[in-house]
Amino acid sequence: MSNAKKYCDKLIEFITCTLFLLMVAVACWQVLSRYILQSPSAVTEEFLRFSLIWLSMLGAAYVVGKNAHLAITFMRDRLPEDSRIKLDIVIQSIFLLFAAVIMVFGGGKAVSLTMSQVSPSLQIPMGYIYLSLPVSGLFILFYSSVNIKQLLDAKKRTSGDLQKKAA
Repeated sequence: MSNAKKYCDKLIEFITCTLFLLMVAVACWQVLSRYILQSPSAVTEEFLRFSLIWLSMLGAAYVVGKNAHLAITFMRDRLPEDSRIKLDIVIQSIFLLFAAVIMVFGGGKAVSLTMSQVSPSLQIPMGYIYLSLPVSGLFILFYSSVNIKQLLDAKKRTSGDLQKKAA
């Protein structure tokens, strides 16, 4: 499981970094063509918009995998270790449920509904843009499952330590 997580991390890192570099190059071309060549490119704005969607969705999945998502930990930090682990399991379960229902199921429906629509400038099916939802949802499902397994292992270690102290 750990090797699969590392592989997914590397894959998302490669895709997002490559996409970001491509976005920077396209944005530079857009500025160059608009202000220096006086002939703005028609496809750059749409490409950047769609790329930002993919970058954001894959980045969100990556953050869930690194367990570095936005959190308010004021109350969590005051809990004992065992309760903190239980709370983290609940949070990861909510991520799992959200990713399964909204992102994978709902995103899959959005992809199928929009595959016949074509973007104005790039002339690609809009379903490819909406495909970022189920793809990142699958990554989040995987990462949340790995995180829950790690939390359950930590819970076993914590309860084992408590039993040793009691004996």
